[in-house]
Amino acid sequence: MGLKKALGALDNAVKDLTSLHVQTFSGEITSTIDGSQSYDNIRQLVKKASTNGDITLVAETLAQFDGDSYNFIKQELDDIPKLALEVHKNAVQSGIDTRLGLLTLFKDLF
Repeated sequence: MGLKKALGALDNAVKDLTSLHVQTFSGEITSTIDGSQSYDNIRQLVKKASTNGDITLVAETLAQFDGDSYNFIKQELDDIPKLALEVHKNAVQSGIDTRLGLLTLFKDLF
């Protein structure tokens, strides 16, 4: 890999580390998953289901490195499964922990 490509890859990795975006949906998706699908295939199923009304966005968090954040929670809290909110909270915390670990790793390399 040339230096230019390596620097581009590093730039993309740093951009990815500087924000955290978590979306949590509730609903139903019917599909046969045989193990050959990738995350992108599943993401496309979620996108298709969200435009067809089969699923509903119940929580969304976008946290920026500078501390700015955007949070959304569906208004009818009684309609949101408690497990979905717990999964969302854990996904946000896991994303934060991963980024902190990677930043520590990069700090130690330099």
